[in-house]
Amino acid sequence: MARKPVLEGGKREEIITAAEQLFFTEGFEKTSVRMILEKVGGEVGMFYHYFKSKEELFDVVADRFFRMYQADFEKMTEQVTAPEEMVSSFLDSYESAMERYSRIEKNMHWTVRLALHERTVAALIPAVQILLVKFGYQGKYPLDIAAGRVTADISAAIHSKSFAHMSNAEKKDVLLSLLKDTLEG
Repeated sequence: MARKPVLEGGKREEIITAAEQLFFTEGFEKTSVRMILEKVGGEVGMFYHYFKSKEELFDVVADRFFRMYQADFEKMTEQVTAPEEMVSSFLDSYESAMERYSRIEKNMHWTVRLALHERTVAALIPAVQILLVKFGYQGKYPLDIAAGRVTADISAAIHSKSFAHMSNAEKKDVLLSLLKDTLEG
């Protein structure tokens, strides 16, 4: 028997919100479907009406978490016209995102932090591909590899201890250098 189409809102949104809280604080592995349902006052059958698995629910939670960040980054890619402008816009967006993230990160389980980091990097690669084309990438690597490289390089830089202690001008220099290394590749 085919599943009925699932409507948005109602208990589905309550489940997503409860799961987000539990995943972030307890971690994916320690959060059970039963724990989520206890928070919303629901039964197991209700969960499976909305979601096929806990993994599918985690993907929905992660997608909801990223929607705002992806929209901001995509808007940025449309507006910038030069690598220097991109780095400045990125740093402004990064500072704002880190401020929002720091409010929830202190209670976030390490497994969820890791999963969100991996999803962030993967989600940015298509936009970075667009930027590389926009900035005239002519390197020796296929575009997806070049975008993955620059995304990984920037991720490594912004997550390093030394980056946090740099001035804004130093941060811009580092990121611009990484981007130009790939463009000139």
